[in-house]
Amino acid sequence: MRKVIGKVTLIIYGSYARGDFNLWSDVDVILISEYFTNIDFLKRYDIISKFIPENFEVKIWTLQEAKRNLSKPWWKEALRNRIVIVDDYGLFT
Repeated sequence: MRKVIGKVTLIIYGSYARGDFNLWSDVDVILISEYFTNIDFLKRYDIISKFIPENFEVKIWTLQEAKRNLSKPWWKEALRNRIVIVDDYGLFT
């Protein structure tokens, strides 16, 4: 994926990160990259669809969107239990 979109921050949150997932749980992921600046949401999913398994629920944010969203109380709570896969932007270090 990095060959296509470059720098990324990739976070797993939700039931998989908390450890209380079950057979029907999806995997909640946030993918952050400046590559997606000025690309509409549907096109973003088209770009990453070949990299992400079907049972993954992905939020795709630009760096600016991430900074705005991560300051909101709901996201702060949701990401309290998280698994940082990669953090090229240093948002979680």
